Amino acid sequence: MTTTFEPTAGTGVPSADDLLAGFPFPFPEDRYRYSTNVEPARTTVTTAAGRWGAAVVDIDSEYRAELDRRAMILAADPTRHAVLPHMVPAAWDAMLTLMRELDATHPDQMQLRTTGTDTWSWRNEILGIEQHFRYGDPASLPEEPLRYITSQVQEDIALLDQRNDQLYVDAGVVTFAADWSFGFDVGMSFLEIHGPVPRIRKEGVITRAHEFLKRLQPHQPYRRTNWTLTIDRRLDVSTEIYHEWGPDREAIQRVPDDEFGRRVHLRVEVQHLIRLPDSGAVMFLIRTYMLPLDQLATVEPWRRRAADVLSELPADMADYKGIIKFRERAAEWLRAWTPASTATAGPGMPVWPTRPPAVDTTGSAFVVVAIGDDADVAHVSRGWVGEAEAIGATRLLVLDALVDAADRSALRSALDECRTGTRILVTGGQYDVMTALAMARAAGAVAAELSSYVTHTRDLPLYCAHCRDTFRVVAAAGGTVVCPGCARDLGVHEHHSPVLGSFLGSASGGEA
Repeated sequence: MTTTFEPTAGTGVPSADDLLAGFPFPFPEDRYRYSTNVEPARTTVTTAAGRWGAAVVDIDSEYRAELDRRAMILAADPTRHAVLPHMVPAAWDAMLTLMRELDATHPDQMQLRTTGTDTWSWRNEILGIEQHFRYGDPASLPEEPLRYITSQVQEDIALLDQRNDQLYVDAGVVTFAADWSFGFDVGMSFLEIHGPVPRIRKEGVITRAHEFLKRLQPHQPYRRTNWTLTIDRRLDVSTEIYHEWGPDREAIQRVPDDEFGRRVHLRVEVQHLIRLPDSGAVMFLIRTYMLPLDQLATVEPWRRRAADVLSELPADMADYKGIIKFRERAAEWLRAWTPASTATAGPGMPVWPTRPPAVDTTGSAFVVVAIGDDADVAHVSRGWVGEAEAIGATRLLVLDALVDAADRSALRSALDECRTGTRILVTGGQYDVMTALAMARAAGAVAAELSSYVTHTRDLPLYCAHCRDTFRVVAAAGGTVVCPGCARDLGVHEHHSPVLGSFLGSASGGEA
């Protein structure tokens, strides 16, 4: 039986700051080569920014957003979930093992209790779930057990069956694959799956890993890390949707430096290796963490080491990881970065936060405004919605662009419905954010009720002092642009008006 209830406010899920403090920086040395690099799990690793690794299953501020993303992927592509018939017992074993782990390490949010012979009660305070089930009885769960538990953990799961001295990937839910296809690999052996990886056979790495996995014992989990670079905060960079993300590897080479540092992410997988106690299958947990270079660079030891690793990485390994085309620029970007490159703007300029601000917990209701189709817009807005829903009534308004009259009207209507205590959070490009904030102020919102995160500064709203109108232009403060209204060459002043939501432009040179 399934019972749903209102999630508990303040469930202990950390704020966005935890993404840096808990990031599992993967480079212990200034060079990287393939290795088994396994170590006992549940041992805390202290880093230059914080610590990670105390628990097998990690819950952070991305919890709701990542689970929502997984649900969307599974709905669109059912091949990301497979359980071959002989793996049904292993799926139940995996579910109960993870529930026990969550109960032990997150007892305030997750509770597992036995209620009789093979009967259990499971409660997830964060998602508002209470489930009573009989172990092994599919009718007692709302869905297949592996899919059920992956709707409540951020990790991908692959289950390996050991037979004939081989390990076979015969079950799993994998929605956040890094350039591989779970649907293609189901039923293949561990050695077959890793056949394309350069160097590992010649150097014996894959054979040692295979033998290690076969010797795993129950209740003795191990872990390892793997890494690559990903453009934008895309969890799903699987082979199936290469057409969506593959072209970014070319396009990223042509973007400005500030955009490069914001969009290129160090992607790290923490992989836990667990022998399941009842079925004997090996559970392979894959948890993905991502940190943009512009945040990684703020941790000085990480900045230096990541630059060294990227520049020294052999070409065949860089090619296999899919970073051969931009890894040198990434290394150069990290070496060139200085705190001065992110200095506060002048007194006449808007100052945008370098990371999404946390949701104001004193708000009574929330309106999250997501403008544009940038991947960062979707990511930031989902994170805000997840935080806000745990506090109060939350509305998500998704718009294309505020140059569109219909979108302006939709935003104006949403703002008119806001009452005292409502917090308004806006994310998008600079033009859209400045315009939305000005509209919110015009509707009566005060500064304490407004939060924003700008995903790019390629455009801006420009008020022409001559035709006295505001336009969206692709320009930067200090530059020049042709006015779309009066066709004058305008200099863009380093001066903006929060009330108008625009920069000031006036005729440049001798033009009047």
